[in-house]
Amino acid sequence: MSGNRIARFLHAIRAGSRAHGVPFPAALARSLALYATGSFSRKEIAGYALYAPAVRATLPVLISKERSLAKLAAFNPRSHQHLTEAKDDFHRVCVREGIAVPATYGWTRGGVPHDAEGRPLGDAAAWGAHLARHAAADFIVKDRDGAYGSGFRAFRREGDAFVGVEDGTQLDAAGLGVALSGERGSDLIVQERLFDHPSLTAFCGRRGLQTVRINTLLGEDGGVTILFWMMKILAGRTLSDNFSMGTTGNLIAFGDGREDGVLAAAVTMHPSGSGLMRIGAHPSTGAAFAGFRLPFWREAVDLVTAAQRCFPQLRTLGWDVALTGRGPVVIEANARWDPPCYAPQIMSERWWRAIFGNGGAAAGVRAAG
Repeated sequence: MSGNRIARFLHAIRAGSRAHGVPFPAALARSLALYATGSFSRKEIAGYALYAPAVRATLPVLISKERSLAKLAAFNPRSHQHLTEAKDDFHRVCVREGIAVPATYGWTRGGVPHDAEGRPLGDAAAWGAHLARHAAADFIVKDRDGAYGSGFRAFRREGDAFVGVEDGTQLDAAGLGVALSGERGSDLIVQERLFDHPSLTAFCGRRGLQTVRINTLLGEDGGVTILFWMMKILAGRTLSDNFSMGTTGNLIAFGDGREDGVLAAAVTMHPSGSGLMRIGAHPSTGAAFAGFRLPFWREAVDLVTAAQRCFPQLRTLGWDVALTGRGPVVIEANARWDPPCYAPQIMSERWWRAIFGNGGAAAGVRAAG
C-alpha cells in the first residue's frame, strides 16, 4: 500500500472502531490479519467493518469477494461467464430467447464499432451516424464487460446535439462517434435509457433508474430458487444506482426475508465512513421503507425465473431488473455476484453455507422449487 492509502485505511479503521465500540488496537490487529490473507481488500474490511465482532457474528460465512468468485465458479464455469459478463453476448442470448431487455443500438469490441446485430460499422464517423439514426432520445453508455456501473454515462438528444446529462457536454454525431469509439481503453455498449415506475420516482424524489437485484439458483431438476433479493435506491449524486458499500451515497433496501417484494428497511454508509447502518426512511423524501411494495414484483420474479432457465450453463445469477412503467426489464445478469454482506439475513444460512461454505459445492445442490 502507498503512504496515502495506508493513511486513509488507518483513519477509516480508527474512526470505525470508535463508532462500533471496538478498541482501536484490536480493530487494527483484526484488519491487518484479514488483509494479510491476501484476499480481503481494504475496501471490504473498512466498508463492512469486518474488524467488529458484532458485524462478523451476523455473517454465516466470512468470505472475501475474491474467494467468493472461486466458489461461484463451481456453479458458473469461467468458460461460460462471458454469456453474462460480456454485455453484447448477453444481449444476443436475451433477444434470441425473448427476454425483455433494453433496446441496444450497438457496441465497440476491440475498439471496432458494431451495430446491434454484431455487424462491424467501420470507423468513428460511421458509428456516430449509426447512433444518430437509431438511438432513442435518452440513451446510456457503459463498459461492455464492466461491473459496478463502470463507464456509465447518459446522453439526451437536443435537436441535432447529443448532451451529456451529467456534465452538459454537447456533441454532434461525428463527435459522439469519436467519444464512443473505444479509444479510451474500454469497450462500450449503447442502450436506451430506462426510467423507474412512477411510484419509485416518487419514493426517491427524482427521475432515474433503481434496479431490483434478484438472485436465482437453477437446480439439477430444473427448479429455480430465489436466493435473495434487494433494491438499489438512488440517494446520492450519481446517475447510476451503484452502491459501492455506500460510498456513492446510494442505499440498499431489502425485505424481511419473504419473497413478497415488500421492503422493510435499508442500509447506508455509517457516518464514521466505516461499516453500514440501517435506516427506516429515504433521507431526501422521508418515505418509509417498511411496507413499500415494489411495482410489478410478481412479473419480475416470473421474468428472472424464465430467464435463468435460458442460461443453464450458469446455475446461479444475480439479475438487475428495471421496474418501469411498462413492466419489468432485465438490465443485466451477473455470474460473479457479491454475497449479501450488507444484509446477510436476506439469504438463508442454508444457501450461505451451500454456496460459500467450506463444504459447499455445486454438485448435488438442488433448488427449492
